[in-house]
Amino acid sequence: MRYFSKTSKTIKCRRCIGFSGENALIDIRTTSVEVDLPFELTEIQKQAAHAICEASKTSDVLVNAVCGAGKTELVMDTIAMYLSTGQTIGLAIARKQVVLQLAKRLKSAFPTVDVQAICEGQTQILSAQLFVVTTHQLYRFNGMFDCLILDEPDAFPFAGDALLEGFAEKACRGRRIYLTATPDQRMRNLVKRQKMVEVRVNRRPHKHPLPVPTMIVLPYVFQLLILAKWLGDTNGRRLIFVPTIAKAKRLSTLFRIPYVSAASSDLAERIVEFASNDPSTLITTTVLERGVTFANAQVCVLCGEHPVFTESSLIQISGRAGRSPLYPNGKVLFLCERPTRNLRACLINLRRANRDACFVSPR
Repeated sequence: MRYFSKTSKTIKCRRCIGFSGENALIDIRTTSVEVDLPFELTEIQKQAAHAICEASKTSDVLVNAVCGAGKTELVMDTIAMYLSTGQTIGLAIARKQVVLQLAKRLKSAFPTVDVQAICEGQTQILSAQLFVVTTHQLYRFNGMFDCLILDEPDAFPFAGDALLEGFAEKACRGRRIYLTATPDQRMRNLVKRQKMVEVRVNRRPHKHPLPVPTMIVLPYVFQLLILAKWLGDTNGRRLIFVPTIAKAKRLSTLFRIPYVSAASSDLAERIVEFASNDPSTLITTTVLERGVTFANAQVCVLCGEHPVFTESSLIQISGRAGRSPLYPNGKVLFLCERPTRNLRACLINLRRANRDACFVSPR
């Protein structure tokens, strides 16, 4: 109740007061919708896509797919099914840049469908057949979606934010599909209680195993020496993950390597520059742990014992390497002063994914 105030006989929520504007309007059509992909899905992807499509008719679905497995491609058939039957479907993404990229991909995959991105600076057109939105813009879709696809709901800003979770709950009148490589305990419990169906994909399309990090335990000063040797020994695009902006600044000065963080005003430009040059090197905080793909990427984590590096964060960071079919054998190095539970759990998770069956059929 502390968030509510009453003025002029009107009750307002102080947390929601900044979310105001026109509601979106979904253009419902029942014409057949075909998926036009520039590549052929693997057999595993086809099985998973069919399982997701069938399960979403009667249940919420957890798509537990490893980094680089092609989570968007796995739900293309489901999107087509809902659109073809005159039902409404939307995709909610955390970051504006990813919303714009995904909207472009969906326009190419569904050339006959009106696809609209709704995010900061992109709210002029509020009518379409298929919407790709930031999670903050879900307030525009009260009770509109028969199916809502939530990308990485275990991550910032959605995870643990009651306001955004409330927006998602009110926007969806039907089924929800969660796409993530690192499901949180709440989602795992829903699967265990059979309140949600899980479809698991443990292989990337190029079929190479996931990179399992090499962990070296050393005092910080020796970590710097190992890092210097790693920079000399590795080729391609090199990402160095550090726990804090202060650490990034000091390391940038020491090694004369640019750095980025969520506070960087030139973040987008730095990402483009890094992706456009091979070889190139970039120091980063966890701002680049997910949502970005770089060909021929090698990864090093410095001060891996820091609490900012959670199990899911470390899995996502490791997932930046080896994604491209041209460079499927990327290397990952964890440098730390002690092997924390999160570091060990990350290694166990990745080894299990490489060992276990790569597709789990819904129960």
